[in-house]
Amino acid sequence: MSEKTHWLQSPNKNYLGHWDIPESGEMVVTIDSAQWEAVTNPIINKTESKRVIRFKENIKPMICNQINAQSILKATGVKFMEDSKGQSICLFVGVYRDKVSKEEIDCIRVKSKGSVGFEEVKAMFDKKKNLIAPIELDAVQKVVDQKQAEKYQRVYNYLSKL
Repeated sequence: MSEKTHWLQSPNKNYLGHWDIPESGEMVVTIDSAQWEAVTNPIINKTESKRVIRFKENIKPMICNQINAQSILKATGVKFMEDSKGQSICLFVGVYRDKVSKEEIDCIRVKSKGSVGFEEVKAMFDKKKNLIAPIELDAVQKVVDQKQAEKYQRVYNYLSKL
């Protein structure tokens, strides 16, 4: 992890943020525990109950939002947080579109450990781009060019069927 300070780094340095993901863009971690905890927002000094995941690796815990919770359920098949100890997941820098500003903002996302990565998608795209329907080409090209990791598996599956 970098010793530099990311512009968007959270003031709450006790929890993992996308700026903590290695420059390779992803890292595989093992869940040590997952439970609801009281978390204080240091800016407004408000405490709320949040889903917090602690890892066996020597990294900060992660506040787990609803989207990542759904991804962990899908990736591991484990329905209950208390039963997730020992499950491996892959954290990566993804993006979400802010509903107000319409900007794409970096965030942490979760995928299964064996998910398709950029190199596999790029190789498949290069091999099959001439077979992609013109109406689909721009969307697929955007996923590859902008490294939209959360869409790799879907694009890879699409390209595999061509």
